[in-house]
Amino acid sequence: MRLSVLASVPDTERGKFPEMSFYKKILALMCVFSLLCGCLLPVHAEDVTDPSEEFTTEETTDPTDPTDETTQATETTASTEPEVTTSPTETTEDTQPEETEPDESSSTPTKVKTVNGFPLYNQLDYPNKRFGSGTVATSGCGITSLAMVATYLTGHTYLPDELAGYFGGYGENNVQRVEYGAKQLQLPIKKADNIRQIFAAMKEGNIAILLMSHLSIFTETQHFIVLNGMTDDGKYLVADSYAPNYEKWDLKRGFEEGFDEDDLLLGYNGGWIFDVSAMPEEPFIYTEEKPDCEPRYPDVELTWDEQQLMAKIIWLEARGESKEGQQAIAEIILNRLVSGKFGNTIHDVIYGEGQFRTTPFLKDADAWQAQYDAIDDALTGPNILPMNVYYFATYPENGRIWGKIGGHIFCYG
Repeated sequence: MRLSVLASVPDTERGKFPEMSFYKKILALMCVFSLLCGCLLPVHAEDVTDPSEEFTTEETTDPTDPTDETTQATETTASTEPEVTTSPTETTEDTQPEETEPDESSSTPTKVKTVNGFPLYNQLDYPNKRFGSGTVATSGCGITSLAMVATYLTGHTYLPDELAGYFGGYGENNVQRVEYGAKQLQLPIKKADNIRQIFAAMKEGNIAILLMSHLSIFTETQHFIVLNGMTDDGKYLVADSYAPNYEKWDLKRGFEEGFDEDDLLLGYNGGWIFDVSAMPEEPFIYTEEKPDCEPRYPDVELTWDEQQLMAKIIWLEARGESKEGQQAIAEIILNRLVSGKFGNTIHDVIYGEGQFRTTPFLKDADAWQAQYDAIDDALTGPNILPMNVYYFATYPENGRIWGKIGGHIFCYG
């Protein structure tokens, strides 16, 4: 529609500006034009923010990750309800963690907080527990969500740091770790084909974990949330592992009164349904115990820098290998160290001439929990290799072969 600036001026007066100079005429036209433009400017939902709100970035999301999560107000279009069938991708919820040594001895909560009878954990309570490529605080919304679900379904208290220790070294991303962990805990999990399947399952009394993308109202990257019930008026109750979300002005009401389907459709990136009726009366309780054994390297005390260096070499040499295959590489490094034949420090062993061909690529190595677990397992045992096995390659380094693990052949010195 075309608007005429002079539409309201009588015909006899159009084009006349009595007693006005040329410049005043121009000024008057500019004022009218500005007023009209101001009235017609659109207002976008993402421009409307609470000025008192300070957004915190989580899991990078990932608490300064973190995972996962600054939230911005986003328009929800109720007229379009797409059937989302996208496959979940790797979640990077989270900011990259600082290269500081995790202090796993620091105190963490042991009492379970519940809301309406459902466990509610805060991933930020675990800033020093290693998980995946970061910590539970920076990258653990998925494992924290799983801990809530497992605790609710089994009646046994599974804490986020406990599950992080069990399953953080498995899989290549947080989606795989959630799926692997749920299967190890023997929970009745089913990957949903689309969000409509999840809505139907919720109406039957089940619960679900959802992966939300940067298009959602819950995060600016990717973030896991739990649907743990419904209100009488058909809204969905959400348990969120990222505690700061509960104080955000655009989410607070939803956490108190429930979220609409449109709130969950926007940014949905995958989901998993847990069949409450399929849980046995006496649920399986997962435990993981290491056999008692004497540490092989009692005099070796690694600094944080040495652990990082070892983890990066293991990642470069064996990241595609099994848990045992990665531990064997850690033992090769430690065997060389205690022998005294390859240097007196981890740095000397790794950077020694002809020792590791991958050292030029150390700056590009992206070590994560599996590699650090390999170091811990090598130090505490039980061990895999004899102490005089020093060499490995994809081919025999000499004629004194110990054996093969995965793609590597290990040889005595």
